[in-house]
Amino acid sequence: MASPRLVSKGRLPTACGVAAVIGIAAIGLVASGERPVYAAAQGAIVTTSPVYWMWDSATVIGTSRLVRTASGLSAVLHASGVPKGHAMTLWFAVFNNPEACATSPCTLADAGNSDVRVDFLWGGGAVTGGSGKVHLAGHVKAGDPSGSVFIEFANSAAAIGVIDPRTADVMLLVHSHGPAVPGQVLKSQLSSFLGGCSVFLGQEGFAAGPGDIPLAVGECSTFQVSVHP
Repeated sequence: MASPRLVSKGRLPTACGVAAVIGIAAIGLVASGERPVYAAAQGAIVTTSPVYWMWDSATVIGTSRLVRTASGLSAVLHASGVPKGHAMTLWFAVFNNPEACATSPCTLADAGNSDVRVDFLWGGGAVTGGSGKVHLAGHVKAGDPSGSVFIEFANSAAAIGVIDPRTADVMLLVHSHGPAVPGQVLKSQLSSFLGGCSVFLGQEGFAAGPGDIPLAVGECSTFQVSVHP
């Protein structure tokens, strides 16, 4: 299989490139959901936050819910405006040391700062139905870096996972792998970042407008975001 390529850049997204582009896209995205709910009996902290397009921080297209416990992070995300029959994955962008971020909440522009200790962790995958909506759920365990995107990019040394789920800033990202392809390809589409991708749309693989929503087999981009500081 040929290596994936970027429409706008002609190369795979890199950790630094991804951080820079999504950081720009996320400027102005402020968590405006509910105040944290502390569920003492379960030791959990629960927050909800709007979901936006990467290029439009003014239009709410869904909602997400994040549950933090000492053992990890769990999330559910519901959003609209996506093509039916497409493979989607949910990613946790985790800022383990938010005090080192340039702004609060953190943006992915901070990912280039090693003191922030950022990781991007696979949470789950699903195929969209006929309603144009996506429903994703996922969980990452504290101290488990096995789902890190850095491993896919042959940089396992950067894979650190979630250090303290209660104090980290978190972004939930929706990554589209284009139309679902039956068989082993679909398995890869739903369980990885690069699965089924031959062309990355937008800037460093992050959608910059509606034209960067994948429509054809092999097209991929990350196009939705929800912030949980």
